[in-house]
Amino acid sequence: MPHQRDRNARASASSTIEDGTQRFAIRFSFDGTTYQGFQSQPYQNTIQDQLEHRLRGLLKRHVRIIAWGRTDTGVHAQGAVATVDLTKDEVERFAKMAGKDYLDETNSNETKAARFLFSVLKEFACNTGFTGNPQVRYGSISSKTVVAVPLDFDARYSALWKRYVYYICSGSFYDQSPFVWSRYAWRVREELDLTAMKEAANLLSGEQHNFSWMSVTQAGELRDPRRIVKLTVEEVPVQLENDDTLPYFLRAQNTNIYKISGSCDFFLYKMMRRIVGILVAIGQGKGDVATLTKCVDAFDKDEKCKEKIPHAFLETAPAKGLCLEHIEYSIPI
Repeated sequence: MPHQRDRNARASASSTIEDGTQRFAIRFSFDGTTYQGFQSQPYQNTIQDQLEHRLRGLLKRHVRIIAWGRTDTGVHAQGAVATVDLTKDEVERFAKMAGKDYLDETNSNETKAARFLFSVLKEFACNTGFTGNPQVRYGSISSKTVVAVPLDFDARYSALWKRYVYYICSGSFYDQSPFVWSRYAWRVREELDLTAMKEAANLLSGEQHNFSWMSVTQAGELRDPRRIVKLTVEEVPVQLENDDTLPYFLRAQNTNIYKISGSCDFFLYKMMRRIVGILVAIGQGKGDVATLTKCVDAFDKDEKCKEKIPHAFLETAPAKGLCLEHIEYSIPI
């Protein structure tokens, strides 16, 4: 059976594109705290809505970007990717608006236009159409690179693999942990057993497993739940509170920061957060590796397995600790 990405990429490449159109890929980061996820919504407080509004102001026409996928409310990104198509006239107009360092004959119009797009998306006011509580959020969405790509490039289906990272802040001095981590990490009161978490991560890594029970299955989901995932768990060094060289908002006292990294060609819905929930449950002593092994083996043998999953293994980790760190393609972006 052909790979899911290959099947959809063929269908995507067959769509009609106007002559002279140039596609640009935008790699960008965002702080998802104050947004209702990535995908466009009627109330317009999403990452996609903000980007499209900014591009619409530049192009003076309706704009629809095509993204790598989507994220839930509160999830962050360091390496998200989306594409936008420009006409030949728009490319030429943007090329003339590029910085002076790009206004020479050695750079193509596409290169100059990409430079201009990068400059206007690097930092802009993100307050588009959000009527609930209008606010200006500079820098919460920021382009990292913009490059011209072939028309058959698809931000979603051309992806080779993705990497997510998840941060956890724990320790006996839970209430004295750096307050900035409450925005970007899951704070748990219990000290975690790092050795047990690593053992559990190794169990789930490197070999094909059925992750259907470690994700949320949506109606119409056709993707194969049997995936090969690479997981790592590590403790991130933090300095003590009395270190005056550290910014006040990062100072910690008896606090442990853990980083869980997960790479896969694609992730099922909430799969990474469900995996994190299992690893943390084991780190807290609410579950053990032996029980996890039993569940994994049972579902690997039978996709419709009726094995009872312990309640501790069913928690979905909070969105705020998750960050889309990187998406890899066969061309540099």
